[in-house]
Amino acid sequence: MAAKPADKTTGAAKTASSSTARPRSRTAAAKTATVETVAAAPSTPPAASGSYLEWGPVFGGAAIALALSMLLTQFGAGVGLSAAEEATLEGGGISWNVLVAGLWVILVALVSASAGGYVAGRMRTRFHDATEDESEFRDGTHGIVVWAVSSIVAMLALSVMTALASAGAAAEAEASATETTAEALRHAATVGVVFNFASAAGAALSAAAAWFAATTGGSHRDEGTVIHGVVPAYLRERFKRS
Repeated sequence: MAAKPADKTTGAAKTASSSTARPRSRTAAAKTATVETVAAAPSTPPAASGSYLEWGPVFGGAAIALALSMLLTQFGAGVGLSAAEEATLEGGGISWNVLVAGLWVILVALVSASAGGYVAGRMRTRFHDATEDESEFRDGTHGIVVWAVSSIVAMLALSVMTALASAGAAAEAEASATETTAEALRHAATVGVVFNFASAAGAALSAAAAWFAATTGGSHRDEGTVIHGVVPAYLRERFKRS
């Protein structure tokens, strides 16, 4: 009869130990569920901290556009695509030299703006908080800003060069004291009309080219298009051989 209290004591101890083990098992299960939930949670896509306009790609694209513009302009001057020669024919019409030089101005603007816009559109960060149309608009906006920045810098540089050239020409004219002939005035007017028209047309066309090039660069960024998909196969073979 003396063994019964011991049995009761042992049973109470077992009950206490089992009640203590249950919270531990529940805590372990809760920790496991929390770890599984964290592991299964998808990664949060990047979001813009401030403005959607990124100046890094814009300045990079503008630098490329300006460099290409300077390079192609020097190339054109080297092969004779300038208005330094006779601007009018004997019958009073505009010479082919001036027309080709004007077309070259438009081509330089198109190529440089397209290259800069493509780089800006492809290097821009894609934020997944917008639709496809909104993302395309943001890519195109970066291309337009590249065109605007490069145009402003080019106009400032051209203004400085023109001012320096005008000062030198004025000093030379005073030294020589020669009169300006009617033919020289007609030559200057013809060149001015052609190049003003070419500059305006090139500016408008290059703005559109920068927009579409930036949207193309953004599309290639989203699709993961490699550079081999842009460079023609003939040029790729030449690069491999070299």
